[in-house]
Amino acid sequence: MDLHNKSVAAILNNLSDAFMIMDANGKINYFNTVAARITGHTISEARGMKCREILKTPYCETDCPFSINKFTQKTNYKRELEITRKDGIKIPVECTRNILIDSDGLIFGAVETFKDISQIKCLENSLKYSEFKYRRLFESTKDMVFIISLEGLFLDINQAMVDLLDYEEKDDLYGLRNIEQIFIDPIHWHVCKKQIDLNGFIQDFEVGFKKKDGTRLHGCLSANVFLDDNKKIIGYEGIAKDITARMDSFRNLYKHHQELLLLNTVALTLNSSQNLDDVLHTALNSVMKLLNFSIGTIFLINHDKALFELHSHKGLPEQAGIDLTRPIFHDTQLMNFFLGRDNRLTPKSIFPSFKITLPIPGKYRSITLSCFLITEKEWPSGFMAFPDNETNDLSLEDFHLLGSLGNFVGGAIANIKLMQTVQKHREELKHLTARLFQSQEIECKRISRELHDETGSSLIGINFNLETVEKLMPADDPVIKNIIKNIKRQINHTYLEMRRISHLLHPALLTDLGLEPALDAYLSQISKQCTLEIDFKMIGFTGRINPDIETVLYRFSQEALTNTIKYAKAGFFKLSIIRGYPAIIFIAEDDGIGFNPDENNRKRPSLGLLSMRERTAILGGKFSLRSEKGMGTRIRIEIPLNNKGVSILTDSTNFLQEICETSTD
Repeated sequence: MDLHNKSVAAILNNLSDAFMIMDANGKINYFNTVAARITGHTISEARGMKCREILKTPYCETDCPFSINKFTQKTNYKRELEITRKDGIKIPVECTRNILIDSDGLIFGAVETFKDISQIKCLENSLKYSEFKYRRLFESTKDMVFIISLEGLFLDINQAMVDLLDYEEKDDLYGLRNIEQIFIDPIHWHVCKKQIDLNGFIQDFEVGFKKKDGTRLHGCLSANVFLDDNKKIIGYEGIAKDITARMDSFRNLYKHHQELLLLNTVALTLNSSQNLDDVLHTALNSVMKLLNFSIGTIFLINHDKALFELHSHKGLPEQAGIDLTRPIFHDTQLMNFFLGRDNRLTPKSIFPSFKITLPIPGKYRSITLSCFLITEKEWPSGFMAFPDNETNDLSLEDFHLLGSLGNFVGGAIANIKLMQTVQKHREELKHLTARLFQSQEIECKRISRELHDETGSSLIGINFNLETVEKLMPADDPVIKNIIKNIKRQINHTYLEMRRISHLLHPALLTDLGLEPALDAYLSQISKQCTLEIDFKMIGFTGRINPDIETVLYRFSQEALTNTIKYAKAGFFKLSIIRGYPAIIFIAEDDGIGFNPDENNRKRPSLGLLSMRERTAILGGKFSLRSEKGMGTRIRIEIPLNNKGVSILTDSTNFLQEICETSTD
């Protein structure tokens, strides 16, 4: 072989791998440029050196794979080695050796080719490190990670999946027929798979996993397709988080929300209605819906009759309500305690439940119920009862809810009873106030009539007698005549003052002609006595109205005008009485100095305004007062045309008239 041939040298120098030829003694005869670049030795330096001196392998002379003593026909090899360059840098190479044999079969040398595999090694190390990190992440994560085939068989799973599903080892999961077996409902996986096939992935899909013992584990699944090099789906990979704690917290939060909603619903019913049965019915329906009870009843204790009254029930036959007034207590001593009048309880958030049996006609015959006490402050006032078998699964929070509801309903019962008592007393007070006002009017009318009829007639009679005496007296006695004249003048003055007082007590025009003529006469008389400008209008009246309402409106007018004259320092007073529908509107306003109603009530309560308010309330009307310092005063009153107040006044009038007539007789 002619090594000096330029064509051959050019070919060897252009090889991508390092190339060198050794003789039988292991000395280098040829060294190409790639070998020079890899080893750091020049071509001229390398010629005549031994291979191991160039490559500086860690092997000794006898073990060195480049040693000529090892050259045999079987020493051809291809292997990876680490060599040391001239500058001391170690690099990995892949070497291939071929033995050179002459025509006589004798070894006369060897050819070594080697290439730098530093980049390949770097990539391999990176790949190994990446695989190590992936495996460490795969195994150390607390979430379930899995890879499955198209058929649903597990190809790879992490330890977290084994632990979370309570299996003993991975082989237990590898042995499952299909991934469907780890779902509470296999339809969950079918839905997930359909979405993955359609979109290529799913994210945060809530599913129920089944543990080894069959219990539920709430999971949040994200998964995607697993593709081969040809982009063909060959399986699925996914990760699932255990969200059981989060779901439990959500359920607890939702339950607390429902409990607050229940109490709010009862409170809203209590605010909108003072009907006890409405409140109890709302409470029963709400708690049955929240706790999934099929039957519910509420009994209240009637201490006067010593029995338990059924006030609300649901889930029982309609005709059963009549026969449920005598529940059978399993503890008779407890029953007697509840029916006792003076048996108090120390308030608690919840009392122990107790059991009763209800005899029910029809298919039930009887049913056992667990009961939860309703307390009204320190007193037992009733109980809620639900099927015993349905209360066995109640949690501690459910028991506390029923206890809270029992206290809440007890407070509602106490509040309703109090409001009913207040309303009853208010009605009684309204009747008494109406009778008081009417007694005043009747007494004023009686005094006015007696002043006009009896006292007026007496004064006229005295005046006539004095005239007779005056005629009988001697004409030459001027002193006596002057005395008689003065007496007659005093009698006339007294008569006029008596008529004025009689008119103030009860004007005859109001009884005889009605409200408008009476007010016209009264206001005209007042306008003559002062400088106040008065504007009076009555609108919409085509005839007379109830005499009692006429009297009330007349008194309103008197009181409003009197206050204006005494306190307002006004120059103008306007009175309007309008008959509309469904109310008569009374408006009195002036342009006076005004006042602060709140401050005025604290310093000196106005009995006149208080009387107007009370009379308005008796008639079922609305009273409003608007006043401000320097801005005048305006009183507006609405009196319904058809109201119970008129009947109250009429009844009171008749009652008092009967008393007066009886007293007269």
